[in-house]
Amino acid sequence: MNDTTTDILMAVRSGWPQIVAIFAVVWWARKIDLRGQSNGERLDRHEARLSGFEQTQQTQAIQLARIEETLSAMKLTLDRIYSEMREKS
Repeated sequence: MNDTTTDILMAVRSGWPQIVAIFAVVWWARKIDLRGQSNGERLDRHEARLSGFEQTQQTQAIQLARIEETLSAMKLTLDRIYSEMREKS
């Protein structure tokens, strides 16, 4: 072999670990990026579900308030009927 070929071969051999390291870092960074994207999508789904739960909770709170108001009105009516019956007897 001539000196030029030997020099090129030595340069490739000395640079090989750096090339492998660069490839590994790029692969690792891409893997982390893909995980981040996946986690972002999952987070969006969970936020949508949470919004649905919050809306359901608000609807149920309104329904509960209406039921309590109706029960309160029924109690007043029963108290009035009871008072009228006591006055008649």
